Amino acid sequence: MTRKILLISDDKQFKDNLFITALTLTKLNHQITFTEDISDKHTDFILIDLDTSAGADGFESKIKMIKEFRGSSEYSNKKILAVYSDEITGLKAKVFGAGCDSVMTKNEFRAVANNILII
Repeated sequence: MTRKILLISDDKQFKDNLFITALTLTKLNHQITFTEDISDKHTDFILIDLDTSAGADGFESKIKMIKEFRGSSEYSNKKILAVYSDEITGLKAKVFGAGCDSVMTKNEFRAVANNILII
């Protein structure tokens, strides 16, 4: 079975690391594919990178996006995991308040990526 993950990130290095992890898991008989197409309704969960070059406005647009996912019939039951590099004041409260299921730093995510991606 293939797991499809909606990946929302501008961080090329983070995405490259995820693709390498997916290739490694493929060799262990776990099929992982990433899509960046928000209109693709056949995803297993959503991974959203809160880091943005647009600063506070970009962060707020990602919070709005999480709320929109939670409000849509296609995504309302999908798990949403948010990752970040630098702490933003009130970050976790805002992200959880928007409807995110889990929030962690990118380093924490890298440490457990294999387990998260195959669940």
